[in-house]
Amino acid sequence: MTNVKKFFSRQSALAALIIIFVIAAIRYEDFHNWTNIYNLLRQNSMIGLIAVAMTMVILTGGIDLSVGAICSMISVISAYLSITENPLMILVFPLCVGTLFGFMNGFVITKMRVAPIISSLGFQLIARGISLVMTSGETMHISGTAAKWLPKLSKIAVGPFPLIFLIFLVFALIFIYVLRFRKFGREIYAVGGNEAAAQMMGIRVDRIKIAVYTISGFASALAGLILVSRAATGQPVACDGWEMDAIASVAIGGTSLAGGTGKIETTIYGVFILAIIGNMINLQGNINSWWQQIISGLLLVVVLMVQVIAFWRKSKA
Repeated sequence: MTNVKKFFSRQSALAALIIIFVIAAIRYEDFHNWTNIYNLLRQNSMIGLIAVAMTMVILTGGIDLSVGAICSMISVISAYLSITENPLMILVFPLCVGTLFGFMNGFVITKMRVAPIISSLGFQLIARGISLVMTSGETMHISGTAAKWLPKLSKIAVGPFPLIFLIFLVFALIFIYVLRFRKFGREIYAVGGNEAAAQMMGIRVDRIKIAVYTISGFASALAGLILVSRAATGQPVACDGWEMDAIASVAIGGTSLAGGTGKIETTIYGVFILAIIGNMINLQGNINSWWQQIISGLLLVVVLMVQVIAFWRKSKA
């Protein structure tokens, strides 16, 4: 019993994920059907990519509200460039654009000393505006030969798993390794823990921050390419609220929104906690899907309250 209590206290996000998974498996017969699990993995890989990058941004004490808009913009740019029938233009160029947006966001935050929430909100509006201008607010369909091969990319399976889930998994594993074992990872934690102390230690704080926002832009662009492949269209109004889903996943996983404390592993648990809750609502059939937002919000508020209480206790100790 003591070991169980220790597990729940140290791995609360994982424990919550296991409990929710078991409840869903017992309550809904179709939940543990592999087709349902396969779709669950496939559908949440895009949010997973964004949430992994968001974890590193939050670990530095920042926030990135531009991720959803960048994702949508990249889907539009990729669909627009399908007229070139050049795979490099359709896939690589949009990826570079999203990465550049992340870099510029980090540059404005660090070099111009603009608050992350303000800078990223500005880039959110720019990215969303570009999408709307390019499409006049209408869905943009893939054209030419790309209409044949681009949608197929998101349908590829490697063994029993969808390729896009494996892309998300590899992306997550790379940065789990970086945070645990590389100097860059240690510097991310140092910057979020105490920026002034990190500077005194010789850490180039601005470079670390620019790097994590650049990674965030790259992850959002990669999610945008997956989106255009899945939908076979560029969608200027898609991905609305994805930044909040990513932030909620990070917080529910236990990462401190004040920075300096957290893990990518627990963010992954947070992603699938929200994913299973949404799946349970869909399987129920008679509950409005908007309830998922209410439940996600309540979970986020509870987690933040727990973090605040823990901070108070630590400061008094």
